[in-house]
Amino acid sequence: MNPLKNNSGFSLVEVLIAALIIVAGLIAYVMTSGNVIGKNAQSKKESVAVTLAQDKMESIRNTALTVSLSGADTLASPTESGGVWTANAGGEVVDVDGNTGTTEAIYTRSWTITEDATLTNFHTVSVSVLWDSNQTISLDTLISQ
Repeated sequence: MNPLKNNSGFSLVEVLIAALIIVAGLIAYVMTSGNVIGKNAQSKKESVAVTLAQDKMESIRNTALTVSLSGADTLASPTESGGVWTANAGGEVVDVDGNTGTTEAIYTRSWTITEDATLTNFHTVSVSVLWDSNQTISLDTLISQ
């Protein structure tokens, strides 16, 4: 039995190639995981923004049950108190729970209420939420009175 003819095991080149393939796979996995985590955070912020816009839309809809929306026409982010509409220039800065004035407030919510030009007794309500200085979501609806 000749020991030189019975070579078993892996050569150094084979081990290095296998290590290179494993390292390349791990790098791809780490990069993909980082993208997924980033997109997940972005998606969460967008979901919160949609919820904040819907909440304001519902608040305006509930106000319209008892107060005329006509006084809010052409005002920037109008708020109602005692049947009187006043402008709230710049909207409101809110946190994920819709609270204003907190240190976690990263969303800017603004809205408009305008009389619909084609439908009688209808108002168009548009709510926009801005976050991260360049991300925005807008919702529009019609409210009948």
